[in-house]
Amino acid sequence: MTDFLARLTALAATGGLDGPDGLRYNASLPELAAHYGDPWDGGRIHRESRWPHGFSWGDVQTVFCHCRRLQSLSLPVWHGELELPVAGGGLVTLDTHVAESALIAALTAAGCRWETVTYENVPDQRTLEVAVAEEVRVAFVLTDRDGHQARDGHADREGHDAPPPEDWLLNKALLWGYDHTDCPEPDRTLPDDGWGAAPN
Repeated sequence: MTDFLARLTALAATGGLDGPDGLRYNASLPELAAHYGDPWDGGRIHRESRWPHGFSWGDVQTVFCHCRRLQSLSLPVWHGELELPVAGGGLVTLDTHVAESALIAALTAAGCRWETVTYENVPDQRTLEVAVAEEVRVAFVLTDRDGHQARDGHADREGHDAPPPEDWLLNKALLWGYDHTDCPEPDRTLPDDGWGAAPN
């Protein structure tokens, strides 16, 4: 099993990408910044309000609620390789080519159960969705093409009309949780951390 596939399996099994102190649903933005270093500011999700807000560590794209808790993350696997954060700062580059058969074998070995989601209007895509907890989901989006998109939006294979490979490939991985109704206010006693911890 590759290092990246092992991380994906852990994500599906635990809802976390890098152990209990790492990227996981409901993780604290200041705690993650202390663990990985400052994130890159990805900007507002909605034009009219500062929160929810996007941040990135390497190629891991995240969205945080106004309470500074992680709502979702996504991994653009189609790039072919990703830079993922490591504890203490810095990045590690991993090959992200994962075939469906290998992913299913790893999920099965880890005791994960999933639901296969398909859409009639997207016949060349399907998603394996894992319920990590009642409110937390992990999704693995698979494509029947090479899954690593060329700049023109077509799959990077010889001839668009060529038959797809038998084994579908992972295109992206997602983690999200359903909106929390008892979202606490930010801790106003914290110093301004650059993410709006001080009163807006």
